[in-house]
Amino acid sequence: MNASVAVTLLLGLIDRAATVGALISKAQAEGRDVSVTELDQLFLNDDVARDNLDAEIAKARSKSK
Repeated sequence: MNASVAVTLLLGLIDRAATVGALISKAQAEGRDVSVTELDQLFLNDDVARDNLDAEIAKARSKSK
């Protein structure tokens, strides 16, 4: 994995952490827990991110062969 891919992955993780933090802060400000629907959306987004990561890893591996 080259530095560019590593930085991209790190920035993606930072974005995800910010999204989760914002969701929790919003729910707390509204005096409620995070809803099942909101959690489902986070999981869906994680699945999409995982698929993208798998594709990038596969591409990098195929280039290094």
